[in-house]
Amino acid sequence: MSDNSDRPPEDLRVGATIKALREAHGLSTDQLARAIGKSGQLVRAVEVGRRHATPQVCRKIADTFGVPLAAITVEGYERIAESA
Repeated sequence: MSDNSDRPPEDLRVGATIKALREAHGLSTDQLARAIGKSGQLVRAVEVGRRHATPQVCRKIADTFGVPLAAITVEGYERIAESA
């Protein structure tokens, strides 16, 4: 398992928020990946902070869950994490 200490804290928070949303909606990483047209490997890497979630990926995820984009960005992290 890799150490995420070198990853920006924003990537870790956004990834945790995406994971919380995915789990709250009962989707697997592969199901979310199919919904946004990306690979399961990418979704898993974003969720654990190994990859940066691009604005395009964040938008697709927000649209998939019917939430505003801000809900999965750093600004919306506290609100979504509390409700998950």
